[in-house]
Amino acid sequence: MSTDAEKALELLKCQESFGYFLRYCKIVKPPTLNEIGGVIDFKLSPHLIEFINVLKTKPLIDLIKSRQIWCSTTIAIYTLWQMYKKGSSWIFFSRGEREVIELLAKAKRTYNLLPDFLQLKLVNNPATEMAFDNYSSIRAFAATEASGISFTASGVVNDEWDYHPYAEQNFLNSKPTRDAGGQFIGMTTVDILNPDTLAKSIFKGAPQNGFTPLFFPYNVIEGRDEKWYEAKKNEIPERELANLTPELYMHQNYPRSIEEAFSAPQTVSAFDTNSLSQMMGDVRNPLSEEWYKVNAPELDRNIVKIYKPFSIGNCYIAASDTSHGVGKDNSVTVVMNTKMGEIVADIMNPLLRPEELAWHSVKLLAHYKNPKWYPENNEWGRTVITKAQELGYTNFGYETDKKLEGHEGWHSGEKTRFELFGALIPAINNRQITIYNKDGLKQFSDIIRNSNKNGRIEAMGGRHDDYPIAVGICLARKGEVGTTEWNPPVIESLHFTKRRVYARVR
Repeated sequence: MSTDAEKALELLKCQESFGYFLRYCKIVKPPTLNEIGGVIDFKLSPHLIEFINVLKTKPLIDLIKSRQIWCSTTIAIYTLWQMYKKGSSWIFFSRGEREVIELLAKAKRTYNLLPDFLQLKLVNNPATEMAFDNYSSIRAFAATEASGISFTASGVVNDEWDYHPYAEQNFLNSKPTRDAGGQFIGMTTVDILNPDTLAKSIFKGAPQNGFTPLFFPYNVIEGRDEKWYEAKKNEIPERELANLTPELYMHQNYPRSIEEAFSAPQTVSAFDTNSLSQMMGDVRNPLSEEWYKVNAPELDRNIVKIYKPFSIGNCYIAASDTSHGVGKDNSVTVVMNTKMGEIVADIMNPLLRPEELAWHSVKLLAHYKNPKWYPENNEWGRTVITKAQELGYTNFGYETDKKLEGHEGWHSGEKTRFELFGALIPAINNRQITIYNKDGLKQFSDIIRNSNKNGRIEAMGGRHDDYPIAVGICLARKGEVGTTEWNPPVIESLHFTKRRVYARVR
């Protein structure tokens, strides 16, 4: 470029347009046996164009990705471009100092390869910082407990977010940045052995939580096909496998789908994943609209789902798990045929207020001749019980044999939770329960043994356990509704190690 005026014009265009700036960006690609590598132009593939369009328009981003698809390089260059804005302040976090220094080094290498007229003047350039003479800077920190306490920045990048040891605390520390309208960008390959992480929880809650979720599988890079995938799986070094099987290693590092990336391995899943997969073959639609019109016109078919109607000679029990009715957790009522181990009817709706759940549940239970009912009596469950009593329902189960007023229903605590899952786990694993509701059955796959809580059985972050809880209450109390031939084994005790659970069954 020959004249100062032309250079000034190009600088202005680069400052105003990230896409234009990318024309001048080069990267260093390590050479391999199959590629020469070296200094090359930064080229955009379709997934990077999608990523950049989101970067330019969305303040909160959660990216789950495969390894080696150039997203870290893209974010490093994007942040470098932000330095043209006077006073811009960006912060990089990664799980360790080595990793975050390498992320910043990507920006430094691109900076060093820019034409002189595009290079802002550096005033400080240690391994963990780039500071420019227009008061803009990029700083890099390992994700320690105290990293960036109450900082305010133009943007924050959390690289390998799923592996941050203090992700929740660091996220809280970034609140001033988010409150001020700064960007917050989390990107990561998944830690498949830890399904209950902040990155996964936020991804699953998006976009309702304000975040834009992005997922890029292994094959966004040209040349990656199933043949490449199998070859990659067969050449995994033993030292990299650690506690993973080759299949889980590929799910973690080169997922085909978000379901693979989020699949909980059997070592942390509370229920046998093969059994749950087989149970999917039992799912079915509720009875037809015509059946409702003839046999149960009082029921709202959009809310109350009946899969098998009342049948003389069977015993039934019901349970409920109540939400606030604001679109997050579901309000659930299930009816179980204890003789057959079937969930024959249910209500599963995130928008039902407790009073509405009570009304619809009473109508549903009337069809099954008012079986014994165990609403969970914690928090909003008391409202369900009170409203149901106002509607004339009397056949409640009780916390104790004394049947004291105010003790109707099922009270959730660590003791009763142990009882619930002690009955539910072997019944599911031995396929002694039939569940027809597909969405309800899916929730069982989200129940894990949380190693961060001494193996406590609960839903992974961002997922729900309301349907399994309701089914488990029915199972734990099925003996109170008459003698049946259906008696699945019950766990007497659970013993947790770091990776496995051992059950004593009677």
